[in-house]
Amino acid sequence: MKTKNKKKTFIILFLLPSVLLFGIIYAYPLINIFITSFQKWNYKNITNPTFLGFSHMFDNYIRLLTKDYYFMTALTNSLKWMALALIIQVPLAIIVALVLSNKPRGWKFTRNAFIIPNIISSAAIGLIFLNLYDPARGAVTEIVKFFNPNSTINILANEKMAFWGVTFSFVLFAGTSALLLLAQIFSIPKPLFESARIDGANQIQTITYITMPLIKNAIGTISILAANYGLLLYNEIALITAGGPDKATYSISFFIERTALGSSKLNFALANTAGVIQLILGLILVGLITKVFNTGKSYND
Repeated sequence: MKTKNKKKTFIILFLLPSVLLFGIIYAYPLINIFITSFQKWNYKNITNPTFLGFSHMFDNYIRLLTKDYYFMTALTNSLKWMALALIIQVPLAIIVALVLSNKPRGWKFTRNAFIIPNIISSAAIGLIFLNLYDPARGAVTEIVKFFNPNSTINILANEKMAFWGVTFSFVLFAGTSALLLLAQIFSIPKPLFESARIDGANQIQTITYITMPLIKNAIGTISILAANYGLLLYNEIALITAGGPDKATYSISFFIERTALGSSKLNFALANTAGVIQLILGLILVGLITKVFNTGKSYND
C-alpha cells in the first residue's frame, strides 16, 4: 500500500505543473471567452464588462450571424479555405506520398524540396507572395503581361482574385502532410506487398486494397490539420491583403483581431463571440473527420 501511495503521489506531483499550466493558459481563457460572449464589453466599459441579461444573452451571436456583413464574409471565406484545403492539399499530399513511396530516382531530393515551404515561416511566405503579386514588377504580373501586354491586372485589388491569391499562398504547401503519409507507408509490413504481387495484384490494386486502407488514420490526421489551418488562416491574410480589398479576404481569425484590436471602437465581446463560433466549427470539423476516417483505430481493430 505504501508503494502504491508513493506512486500515486509521484504521478500527481509529476502531472501537477502541466495541469496548472493548462488551466492558466488554456482552460481559463476558454471559459472567459464563453462568458464574455454573453456580455457587453467594448471600448466604453473596457474595465467593467456587463452581462446582457437572460432575455438578450444571445444578442452578440444574433448580431454576428444576421447583421454583421463583414463577419459573414469572414465566415464564408474561412469555410471555403477549409474546404479547399481538404479538396486540394490533402489529395496532393496523398499523391506525392504514393509516388515517393516507390523511391523513384531523385526521390530524396524531391522529398526535401517539397518540405522547404513548410519549414519557412508563414510570415516569410506571405511576404514572398506579396512580391509575386506586386502589380508593378511581380512575377505573376509579368507572366500575365507576357501573354497580354495591355493587361493592367492587379490581383490584390480585385476581390475574387485576391481570395485566390491568398488561397495559393498556403494550399499547395503539403510537404509536412506528405512526409507523415510517407512515414506511414514505409511502416507497412513489406510481406503484405510481396503477397499481393505473388497473387497477381498490380500497382493500382495494391494501392487500393493495401496502402490506402492502412494509411486511413494518417489521412484523417492530415485532413484535420489541413482543414484546421484553413479555418484559422491569419498570417497570409495580414501580410498579403490586410483583409482587403474592402474586407473581401477577411477570415474569422482576422475578423477577431480587427474587432478586438484593430480600430478605435474596440468590441471585445463581439471578438470573443466570433472566437466561440470558430471553436465550435473546429470541434465539429474534428468530429466529422474523425467519424469519416475512424481516426484513432488501428488497422488491427
